[in-house]
Amino acid sequence: MNWQALITTTLQLYQQVARDTWKNARQNWWIAFLPLVYGFILLLAGLIAAPLGMLGGFLLGFVLALCTSSYLYFIAGVVAGSRMTIAELGESWRPCLSPVITILFFFFILQLALSIILPGMVGAGPISLLIHLILLIVLNPIPEIVYQGRSDGFDMLQESVDFLRENGIEWFTPLVAIALLSFIAPLPFMAVVSQSGSLSAPTFGSNELLYGSVTGVLMAVLSAVLFYVLMVFRGLLFRALASGTRRQRLYRAGLS
Repeated sequence: MNWQALITTTLQLYQQVARDTWKNARQNWWIAFLPLVYGFILLLAGLIAAPLGMLGGFLLGFVLALCTSSYLYFIAGVVAGSRMTIAELGESWRPCLSPVITILFFFFILQLALSIILPGMVGAGPISLLIHLILLIVLNPIPEIVYQGRSDGFDMLQESVDFLRENGIEWFTPLVAIALLSFIAPLPFMAVVSQSGSLSAPTFGSNELLYGSVTGVLMAVLSAVLFYVLMVFRGLLFRALASGTRRQRLYRAGLS
């Protein structure tokens, strides 16, 4: 394989994805602020669920799945180049709900199994950190697979592994580069990049808008905007990478 040509083709792909991200995200700018809405919804759900014990935990988990499904619905529309409207909020909760619940159920079963196998060592400490890191890497494209993938049910886990086997370097390079900005800029890049790779509703600003300082509110809004742009970028990058192999991309670019 011509590795120099591959690098050139990949850089061109990143440039095209960045241009499409700017175009698609700009025409649906208001979606960037939906995480502030989800934050309030989950805050309210938490207050209701708190006295209900285990039932409250399931209730909170279902609301989390609803908010995640809603956000992925809108991101899917932005990635597809559609002009989304606030009127679609009412129908946004259902389309991605089933796959989201499947993946969240997998995480629940995994955590339960680990708590039995490793009692007292899951939830905190280096082992927990290592497990979360492995899942963050191996299942990083799961949000995109939910609304763009070819699989359903637990087959989505295998599709994530297969996608990374073929495109892992191209997928993680820009994400790591963005995360490294956290070391030179006082912005929540690392947290935003990390959360974008997990299947949970983006919730910024519930406490900050309710009780926080002006700085806290601004950081929450900034986090929501950065998260939105990154999720659109990820969606477009996934679509570009999943459309063919490295050799096929070289062939289409005339560099094979």
